[in-house]
Amino acid sequence: MEKKKNTIQSVGDRDLIDDLFVISNAEIREGKRGQYITCTLSDATGTMACKIWGVNGLNGQVAEAYHAIREGMAHRIAGQASVYNGELQMSVNEGVDHLIGGPADHAPLDANDFVFSPADCTKNRAGLLRMAAGITRPGLRELVERVFASHDAFFFVPAARAKHHAYRGGLAEHTLEVVRYTEAFLTGAEGISADRDVAVAGALLHDVGKAVCFAEQGFSYSQLPIYSLLGHISPGISIIEQAAAETDVDGQDLSHLLHIVQTHHGPYGDPKPHTVEAWAVHQADNTSAILHEVASDVEDTGPGESRFGARSKAPVYRYPAPAGTAECQLPASEAKPTGRSDLSQWY
Repeated sequence: MEKKKNTIQSVGDRDLIDDLFVISNAEIREGKRGQYITCTLSDATGTMACKIWGVNGLNGQVAEAYHAIREGMAHRIAGQASVYNGELQMSVNEGVDHLIGGPADHAPLDANDFVFSPADCTKNRAGLLRMAAGITRPGLRELVERVFASHDAFFFVPAARAKHHAYRGGLAEHTLEVVRYTEAFLTGAEGISADRDVAVAGALLHDVGKAVCFAEQGFSYSQLPIYSLLGHISPGISIIEQAAAETDVDGQDLSHLLHIVQTHHGPYGDPKPHTVEAWAVHQADNTSAILHEVASDVEDTGPGESRFGARSKAPVYRYPAPAGTAECQLPASEAKPTGRSDLSQWY
């Protein structure tokens, strides 16, 4: 198989790069000198922002390149890396010609070089199924388990097109975090009575609609029209109602579960949460998303530096490691995989 020469992790400021990378989140925009493309590059080692400017006076090439890009597939990227606002990103000018030709032939490529995912899909699936099995009311438990059994994509799709958990297996990883936070909020608050079963069921299924919002393409996933046309809450409600019709779930439990799913965007949605359980799931969802966005922005920031985070849309600062100590890292046995392992189940 054809091997990559450069990786995202190895790219440094002012490096000239000509190699294959997966493109995602491609958008065409209007700038001062005409159209340009903003997108995300990735390989097995990480992600990087990219701007495709084209060549002055030949702006038609940018539009051609945009229409030739296939999200999730590897394309030849020829450009220069540079640090802008504290973030390393790629700029493509003359290299726009290579993009007009479309994606590379994937046949000789090794998926282990291109699939980016820090998530452990097998471990996260087991964790979610274990949490579902812990629901004590049979009808509610059967509903959740039926949904998972009929939507296997749930365990592999990303949680978002960009921003947090935007990688293979990201939805399952995010959902498991939301369940853990939900339980922690409800058990950590003094003097509050809450229904654990329905709260856990709501946390498990709050984003289930995303299972039908992405399709596998190349080495990643592309967003389907349903995601931008309907969002993920309406499809999620439909999935749950279909499963409910095939189970003996209590009517009140179903109503409360649907309320949690419908309102998990909290004050930003309509309607808004009306119960302790619904608010707990919203706060858990928000916490999981925000912590990952900030952590990603901090990771891309130099020690002792501050900048405006591209994902969190907020200022971030990275404190240097205390003198004589190494930055905190997980033990090797607990560290997240890089995305290079266990790909045989998909390829």
